Amino acid sequence: MEFNVLQVSLLPIDGDLFEKEHRSKDIKLFEDAIDRAKERDDDYSIKVVIKDPDSGCMSGVISRKTEISLHDRNFELHQAEDFPPVIWFWDREEQVILVENRRQVFSSANVAAKTFEKIANNITLAESFLRAHIKPKLIESQFWETFESFEYVNEVRLSLISPNLFGNTKKEIGDFLHEVAGETNASEFSPVFKNPDGNLHLKPSKWLNAMIDWIKDGAGEWSIRGKKKLKDKYKTITSKQKVKLLVVEGSISEIELENYRPDEVAEIVEMLRPRYTYKG
Repeated sequence: MEFNVLQVSLLPIDGDLFEKEHRSKDIKLFEDAIDRAKERDDDYSIKVVIKDPDSGCMSGVISRKTEISLHDRNFELHQAEDFPPVIWFWDREEQVILVENRRQVFSSANVAAKTFEKIANNITLAESFLRAHIKPKLIESQFWETFESFEYVNEVRLSLISPNLFGNTKKEIGDFLHEVAGETNASEFSPVFKNPDGNLHLKPSKWLNAMIDWIKDGAGEWSIRGKKKLKDKYKTITSKQKVKLLVVEGSISEIELENYRPDEVAEIVEMLRPRYTYKG
């Protein structure tokens, strides 16, 4: 069984208003929004099978509507709706969603992230002047491996989501982004490095590594535009192609999940956590 690892960040829609009204900074608001999403009546369906508000243990199934062709008893074709179930787990401690990697439902981790982002940003978060930003966590070191694979690089773009108000963040870049967000009310900060001749030189440094680590942990994206030979055409490689994937022995069906207890789900999440945590 394979899981995509999606990082959740909650940010105020209007920072000034949020601070003035001293609104609650509680990650449980996101959990409530996911629970509220089960009331949807559109192309997306989500079911919360297990929810323990005290421990933060939460799990369920999610899907997107597909159309399948079926034959009736007269052997005539007709279309029917199908919602293939995808298992997901919530880790409150890391603010991470683990989503079963089922490509026929979500073609990529980025599509799964956008789906959760869409259903989470409902009236529950809106009433609290909050917005969820959800991004896949990335494979470590892929930025530099990608950069060094090109002989000529003419552009590097970084997009960093502002620090989550509800959890621990990396101090190296977190303080700076807090300052940017506080002064501008921006939810993202996007530095761009360019050299039209393809002679862009970037080297590992404390500030650059901090930004790349920030993105790697699911709080942004990067893209590199370059070419390997002088006569080649420039191509762009993005972090969307370098997402983290957890491979787990065995499998869990939606029927089996119905019979799990909250503590059993917590054990699964705790077992997987060391493979995606940014702490330590």
